[in-house]
Amino acid sequence: MSKRILLSAFACDPAMGSEPYVGWNWLRQLLAAYPGPLLLLTRQQHAAPVRAALPAEEAARLEVLAFDLPGFAGLDHRHRLMKLYYVVWQCAALLVVLWRQGRRQDISLIHHCTYNVVDMPGLLWLVPGAAFLWGPIGGGQVPPAWAAPIYGRGWARERRRRRMKRLIRYNPLVLLAAWRARAILVANEDTLAVLPRFAQAKSVRLLETAVSTTGPLRPRGQGDRFRLLWVGQLEPRKGLVLLLQALRTLRETAPTLFARLELAVVGSGPEQAAMQQAVADWALAGQVRLIGALDYQAVQALYARADLFVFTSVQDTSGNVLLEALSNGLPALAFDHQGAREILAGGGGRRLPADSLEQAVEGLVSAITELADAPAQLQAYAEAAIDNVNQRFLWEQKGVVLRRVLDEILQDPESLEFLS
Repeated sequence: MSKRILLSAFACDPAMGSEPYVGWNWLRQLLAAYPGPLLLLTRQQHAAPVRAALPAEEAARLEVLAFDLPGFAGLDHRHRLMKLYYVVWQCAALLVVLWRQGRRQDISLIHHCTYNVVDMPGLLWLVPGAAFLWGPIGGGQVPPAWAAPIYGRGWARERRRRRMKRLIRYNPLVLLAAWRARAILVANEDTLAVLPRFAQAKSVRLLETAVSTTGPLRPRGQGDRFRLLWVGQLEPRKGLVLLLQALRTLRETAPTLFARLELAVVGSGPEQAAMQQAVADWALAGQVRLIGALDYQAVQALYARADLFVFTSVQDTSGNVLLEALSNGLPALAFDHQGAREILAGGGGRRLPADSLEQAVEGLVSAITELADAPAQLQAYAEAAIDNVNQRFLWEQKGVVLRRVLDEILQDPESLEFLS
């Protein structure tokens, strides 16, 4: 019987964004990297779209093992209970795979990806007779202490979370999964730092997301209006309020510049009402449009139209929207930490120091003020953004690394050495 690789991708869908988009692209890269039969473990709602979107040759090599707990098949991946459901689903997934492996003994390697936070490695590393590949994992990052006012009453929960992250290297589940893993793909420096030392030794740095292509280079910053774009979930960790505070400062200190500004905010979430209230209270309504959630094509049109993308997240493994902006040749501002530091290290924008809330806001004010009248600098950033993505953040480049890792595991199962 042919040996196969199992890809555990709880979220995997070609027609969705966010985590399902990431799972779908890891499936495509695994199909390209491994010529043998594959088994996809995922949710029921993803099975039909995956089969329909694959070329015939790849579909013939793929078996889909899809299931949901009774009554939860239609639960949206953005639902507030999704993380809890994911944990329970992982427990059930272990039983499903153990049953199959016991009958067929045909799984040689399990690659666990999507919803891959460092403190929740799932349980598939327990499956006998199969090597275990974990990642890319993220979630080691925490918001800086100065972000407490942004979180408000939710900061108590974040403080507990910060303590838990410091204890990850002593978490028995993480220790056992890391010990069992033949290799660990790690998305950012913050996550690598919280792993036990023996796990760091078999880790490969690899961001969990990428883009498929880059868009055309367009002129930026050459109109009468200076168009800013912000895209994300309206929740405290995304830090939109910092940008609104920066605009409030500009309204008071640079009214001429403020009159030229136009900020489009794309997204919805629990902070939507609070952000609408802030726009009204700070007299920003003439410059700020809270558009709500948009589909992929509509957001692409905004990337093409904007002059500067602003990524204000204070806690993010990477930042899909930041990569999307850069891939469209849209210069970006972001704080110099976590995933944004990893992404912008290759160019395409400006990383802002943020050691305090005041410094974060002042950095946004200073950068917007300078770049609003610097079309040449914006164009240089735009060119660097396209180059950065083409060199480091295309999905096919993830596939090259994945192929190397698979070769090491499958061809020399007792010894692994990875290059950083």
